[in-house]
Amino acid sequence: MAFQSLYRKYRPQRFDELVGQEHVSSALRNAVREDRVGHAYLFSGPRGTGKTTSARILAKALNCTERAADGEPCGKCDACLSVTAGTSFDVIEIDAASNNGVDEMRDLIEKVAYRSAGGGRKVYIIDEVHELTGRASNALLKTLEEPPDHVVFVLATTNPEKVLPTIRSRTQHFEFTLLTQDQLVGHLGDVLAHEGIEASPEALVAVARRGAGSVRDALSLLDQAIAHGALDAEGIASLFGGAPFERRLAILQAITNEDPAGALVELDGLLESGHDARRIADDLLRVARDVFVVTAAAGRVRVDLPEAEIAQLQALGQTLGSGGAVRIIETLGRSVVDMRGTDTTDPRLVLEVAVVTLARRDGATSLQGLADRIERLERSGGASAAPASAPAAERPAPRAAMPEQASAPTAAVAAAAAAGGGPSGAKAALGALRGAAKESAPAKAAKPTPTPAPAEPVTAAPVPAGPLDLDAVIAAWPAALDELPIATKSSVQDAQPIGIEDGNVIVFGVPSSTIEAAKPRFQRAATPIREALASRLGREPRFKLVVHDDPATTNVMTPEDAVLEDALDASEVAELEMVDKNDPANSSVGRLLESFGGEVIDEQPR
Repeated sequence: MAFQSLYRKYRPQRFDELVGQEHVSSALRNAVREDRVGHAYLFSGPRGTGKTTSARILAKALNCTERAADGEPCGKCDACLSVTAGTSFDVIEIDAASNNGVDEMRDLIEKVAYRSAGGGRKVYIIDEVHELTGRASNALLKTLEEPPDHVVFVLATTNPEKVLPTIRSRTQHFEFTLLTQDQLVGHLGDVLAHEGIEASPEALVAVARRGAGSVRDALSLLDQAIAHGALDAEGIASLFGGAPFERRLAILQAITNEDPAGALVELDGLLESGHDARRIADDLLRVARDVFVVTAAAGRVRVDLPEAEIAQLQALGQTLGSGGAVRIIETLGRSVVDMRGTDTTDPRLVLEVAVVTLARRDGATSLQGLADRIERLERSGGASAAPASAPAAERPAPRAAMPEQASAPTAAVAAAAAAGGGPSGAKAALGALRGAAKESAPAKAAKPTPTPAPAEPVTAAPVPAGPLDLDAVIAAWPAALDELPIATKSSVQDAQPIGIEDGNVIVFGVPSSTIEAAKPRFQRAATPIREALASRLGREPRFKLVVHDDPATTNVMTPEDAVLEDALDASEVAELEMVDKNDPANSSVGRLLESFGGEVIDEQPR
């Protein structure tokens, strides 16, 4: 007898032999038992989950001459044997991928009228029905809606959304699901037991994991493993060509440590040993997914790996964080798409660029990268960001405002901002500004505001030694933004800290599309921006603006995109502190417009 593949040899022949699709098998068996079989069914689901097999079992049960009381076919009568052998005249299988024209559908419609030779039901199984053309689908539609009493249609597809809605509405739709790893391992163990072959549990787990929920794929892989004689974990790993777990983990560890050279060395070792770049990217993506699940779910979602490997993933996840894992998944996912997009792209180069981009600190200047770094700072105890949570008494005294600028609203804003630097603090500051404005308006109308007594001198806190820390600046910038007026915040929020120069100069990267608007706004709002950062960093920094577009959406910076001049040097700051009272922008109305982002439509003379 000729050799038969395992997935063909062990194809289910009864409803109770279907693995992992009990919701389908029980419904079809009950319909056969109670004589409530519909005229059309739609079976959808991933490949290798039993759609065509279930259609054949249904056809066998409808034509079985010795059917059991529970609706199961006997498997021994002539009708059952002919269906199993594929020689039955009452079961017609059509591949819609190669017979998708309107002529084929018209030929099918003509044959539908002929009754079964054995007096049973004729079952038409149309596989990959979504491949039918529009005209062919319309030709099938009328017959599908009102077929003869002796005909049952079973439509199978992996893409039910591509099937005409008018066809879907005329069928009973059953969705087939992928099997769990436990179900696949159990099924593979039963098959090997029937074959009299022994295999290690680790090998079965590796095959089931590689099968990804598809019974047919898992049995095909098991066939390959038996032929190779590799029925242990090491043999399976070498046979299927996957990168060793330790090597993949070493690449991700180098990325976490921001060590691009180390990541490239580990990657080069895998490539030189014969591993394909596309396969390495897929394997890295799978490990990054496991790290994300282990970290985000806190161990409450099962990951089908040995305990030792799970412990390593947990250690990596504690350092990387869920945000870092998401960034790796997104970057590697784009790389996988780029590798598959064209044959001219060098997959090795694409993967190397992705790995270096992930490992370099200055490559993570997007919002996701900044959020990832803030999360890592918080997990590490916030040592470098400690000035942000320092007591108010230890913060340096803010720059003294000129008498013309001192007002109750600004004092209220300062008090509310000191109470909380986050979004809630910003809202409290805005509420304090409005409340103080209402309370101070009648008082100003009644009598002039008395000159306040000279304030007691405030001793400034000592300036910390050493240069500014970029991570501390990144952590402080979002809270500092929340303290700024709405109009100012909307103009400077695209700026992101990307570097430190000369120990005290913060380099802000601004997209080229908004640099012209951000620069004058930075100049006008120099003092509040500086004070907001100083309250968190322990010193008053200087600023520098450079053009810095997101590397994921732009090309390499051209020579024309050179660094702009220092937006706020010491001389400009001195000029900014000299307020021109004749300038409308410095009047009370101008400051309100600046704070709330409004504009003057018309002015009525008094």
